[in-house]
Amino acid sequence: PFISCALVNYSLENGICEESVSAFMMFGYFKVSLEGKYDEGCYWGSVVFKIVEEAYVQTKTTLNSDMICTMYLNFLYYPFKELAFRLMNLYQRCMALGEIEIGLYSLSFSLNLSYYGGEKLSLILKSMEELIELMVKHIKEGSQIALLNKMLVEDLTGNPAGDFPDFGGVIRDEDSLLIHADARKNLLLMEAIHVKRFNSAFWMGDYTKANKCSEAILALPRVLKIQLVFHTFYTGLIAFEMHRDGGGKEQLAKGKDVLDKMKIWSKCSTSNFDNKLLLLEAECHASMCDIKAAKVAFEASGRSARDHGLIHEQGLACELYGKFLTSIVEADEALRWFKCAHTCYIQWGAAAKAEWLWTEHNLGLLPAAGDDRFLNKHGREW
Repeated sequence: PFISCALVNYSLENGICEESVSAFMMFGYFKVSLEGKYDEGCYWGSVVFKIVEEAYVQTKTTLNSDMICTMYLNFLYYPFKELAFRLMNLYQRCMALGEIEIGLYSLSFSLNLSYYGGEKLSLILKSMEELIELMVKHIKEGSQIALLNKMLVEDLTGNPAGDFPDFGGVIRDEDSLLIHADARKNLLLMEAIHVKRFNSAFWMGDYTKANKCSEAILALPRVLKIQLVFHTFYTGLIAFEMHRDGGGKEQLAKGKDVLDKMKIWSKCSTSNFDNKLLLLEAECHASMCDIKAAKVAFEASGRSARDHGLIHEQGLACELYGKFLTSIVEADEALRWFKCAHTCYIQWGAAAKAEWLWTEHNLGLLPAAGDDRFLNKHGREW
């Protein structure tokens, strides 16, 4: 932090140049992560983007700063899909300039943002396969993390690749990859494995396993990034549900803590976080037995996710609403919302998640008619 402050002061006193972008990016990051000053983080992140965009010549410094600023700072402020497109363009520029490592990492981050932005999983999976082939040749460690992202998508689609890439040595599966990472104290890779397992367990409704993976994540040093923001979001949802299942006041307090964090993040970007805030509020109302407020918030979360193109989180809002309605013995209405969630997951491409939902909640009992209103893209009624 002290070095970045010194570099910022030097740049402001002596003139801004391309080398200033790294200092501005780090300064903005520390403003957010250490001081919680999100407005200042937004300012410095926008400064970095402006300098990069106006640079007369694209250098390794500007390209790398653009990539890092996007993934570790500006993801809080710009729509995920917009940033995914930006990083895809950055990938193409880097490859044309011969900056292969920065280019491949940019593509990897772009696909990661596309996943969190609710893009079609089949398209993401195809691009991930092509990316890993390139990364194995040029950035072996980076390819291992990219592989974990791909494996998460495969868990959701139900189409596992089967063959594990040849990383050399005894790495033949996910477990041996974790042993390899632990032996070498590769904290970044260890975190990626636990995050992958946590996300997979969350989407498949295994909250016990998700909490175990969460403990492993929290035991590692934490750096502000999109994966851990979503980890926080999901742990909040889990906490509220576990409270209603008899988890006690500790789980309720944990959920409320996450809700408070999401209130801050939602001010940074409505398009990214508004639906998440509404969903956490719905779960909080449900946990406080405020049925009317919970219903309003669940439906508002689903609408917000739909309006911002987050099909997967529209499905999540519908699924959790269905679970809540089941708990208050409104079974027929719950089935309709589960059906809406199922349709969202199918549109997302998460066939394995959709199949799990169908089986878990006996959706075969659902009447055939009367559910189109839930997925009317242009309508305003659910």
